[in-house]
Amino acid sequence: MKNINKIVVTVLFFTLSTFGFAQDKTQKSSGNGGSYQGVGSLIVGLGMGFHHGAGGINADYEFLQLGQDFTLAAALSYYGWDTGHSKHNTFGMGVRFRWYADRVLGITSNKWDVFASGDVGFGITNSNYYGEYDGGNNISPIYWGIGIGTKYHISEKIGIQAIIGTGAQIGVTFGL
Repeated sequence: MKNINKIVVTVLFFTLSTFGFAQDKTQKSSGNGGSYQGVGSLIVGLGMGFHHGAGGINADYEFLQLGQDFTLAAALSYYGWDTGHSKHNTFGMGVRFRWYADRVLGITSNKWDVFASGDVGFGITNSNYYGEYDGGNNISPIYWGIGIGTKYHISEKIGIQAIIGTGAQIGVTFGL
């Protein structure tokens, strides 16, 4: 268990470091009446899954502009939960798509961003059962999630974010 935690933290650190130094530093996109801070944003937050009350940490880095209002982010997560009969933890890796609705909604303030998001990836779950069953590792073939959210930018370099959907997340946004 201790080795898995060390591996998760190491992979998370190196992945986010690599994305942070290797990508374009573009901070803002703008269109007719709206602007948003997407590409170049690192979001780190606490999350809660609605499956058995799982709690954990999430991180994503928006590194690619897909279209006028769309971005793509590399996403990592770690969740743990206890069912009363077993303890589980999952390390997830995937991508997060964001559609920024600022232009469509006419939001012109640089302080606020409104978006819809979708996640897809896979997870590695470690399970430990109480009693007679043995635990083990399991790799899920795919996971997905959807949500709506908002970012409030305190400055160009820092802000807060909240998402609600198939789970919930509250986090801090860093402009890199």
